[in-house]
Amino acid sequence: MSKKLIIGSLVLMGAVCAGYFVWQAQSARANAARIESEILKGLTANEINLVLNSDSPDSASKTSGIGESAETRQAFLKGMREYLALAAEARREGMADDPKFKINFEHKKNLLLADLYKAKLEKEAGKNYVVPEEELESVWANAQNERQFETDMETLRSIQMEVAKERGDQQNFPKPQGESLIKGREKWARTKVLSDRAKADPEFAAKSEVQLRIKILEAGILSADYLRKHWAKIKATPNETSEYLAVHPEFDLSKKRSKADDILKRALAGEDFSKLAAEFSEDRSTKSKGGLYENIAKDTLWIEVETVALSLQNGQVAPSIIETHTGYHIVKLDNKKADTFSVRHILLQKAFEDPRNFNPDIPPPFISAEEIAKAEIEK
Repeated sequence: MSKKLIIGSLVLMGAVCAGYFVWQAQSARANAARIESEILKGLTANEINLVLNSDSPDSASKTSGIGESAETRQAFLKGMREYLALAAEARREGMADDPKFKINFEHKKNLLLADLYKAKLEKEAGKNYVVPEEELESVWANAQNERQFETDMETLRSIQMEVAKERGDQQNFPKPQGESLIKGREKWARTKVLSDRAKADPEFAAKSEVQLRIKILEAGILSADYLRKHWAKIKATPNETSEYLAVHPEFDLSKKRSKADDILKRALAGEDFSKLAAEFSEDRSTKSKGGLYENIAKDTLWIEVETVALSLQNGQVAPSIIETHTGYHIVKLDNKKADTFSVRHILLQKAFEDPRNFNPDIPPPFISAEEIAKAEIEK
């Protein structure tokens, strides 16, 4: 073969390969865009309510109305678009073809289908549904199910370990043994029975809310995988954290200390300590009780608080702020006995309420200013 012919062949092969990879990339982008479009098109006001209520045998009692308001629907769709955008990026990077993703998605899809189908059966029967014992036993009569259970459990454990490692967490995830293994097998078998029945029920499987929830589940796993893969790129740096706090004085601990000093002055001047505690204390366990820890055994509270409290006379307010790892305490001794004592305190924590409102019915946790800054920057 002549040199010119060889070079020509190589150039042709290179062009073919390049064309193939370009086609693959374009195909992946088109597929991602198609799936994203399908989900968004499915999110009509009615579909949103169906999705929210589709896991309950009593849909009328579940959350409703999110699609009825233009404002709430717009906010929901905005969040969903951001969510789907991450999943679309994951698909473009080929993450939907990863074997671990496929196993994880199939496992979680089966859990979802099992829950939805159980709810359907309970709605039809009007009572709780329990998978018959003989059906659970029949699952393990099939050796393939034993292999699939092992694969699912090992894959999920592997993903947990990867997530922990990437985030610098040294947490260990041992293989399930004993009671946890027994419960894991029971749950897997129940899921297998119910999800198989769901897939074999064409009317149920074709429901738009079921199909939509599966697509949203897939997008959720992909978006989480994408964020995990690129975690290092979105982690806040120390400089970014410092810059954020510099322009957010509401997270300045020195202001809390100054506030504690002002409250102490009012307590020492004779103001009602219980009312001050109810108004200012950040100890939720005692705030509504006027800051009272009643008949506490020794070696129970913060050692710094206990030491000062036991040095006081009944009814006396400690003349200085007591600082612990938790925060700044203003302390008043109610009384002390041989083995117990009662003390009131006002606590201003060295932390702030998490501004992210995950559940309006539950008070937000107190977290450090640095944690708030990092969360806001990474968001």
